Amino acid sequence: RHALAAVPDVAPPIFFNSGLMVLEPSADTVADMLEQMHALPSYDDGDQGFLNAYFQQEWDRLPYVYNFVKSKTGNPDAFYWLLDNQWWNIRVMHMVGVKPWRCSSRRDCGGFPERVIPRLWALWW
Repeated sequence: RHALAAVPDVAPPIFFNSGLMVLEPSADTVADMLEQMHALPSYDDGDQGFLNAYFQQEWDRLPYVYNFVKSKTGNPDAFYWLLDNQWWNIRVMHMVGVKPWRCSSRRDCGGFPERVIPRLWALWW
């Protein structure tokens, strides 16, 4: 077991998505991360790139239902399959882009196909 568990990013899945992470608390790890913060490269100039550089492949994979990214761009087949067949199992919806409180039930809400919006609104509201 590693000190970090996260959901693989949709593209590329060799990285994890930092939208939801389970970390084992460690003052030593935090101190080491602070020391390396400016030395390690970040592929996205943000926290996700730094964290992936820091932990490399030393992390445990969580199922996509624990950080389901509201985007079909990375893996459209998996995205539609989960939404069509397993949407009730999704535990955490990662609302990238337009947030649900910024749109109405009649608006696309940033990337969801039309057939999915009513289900998500029923869950959200």
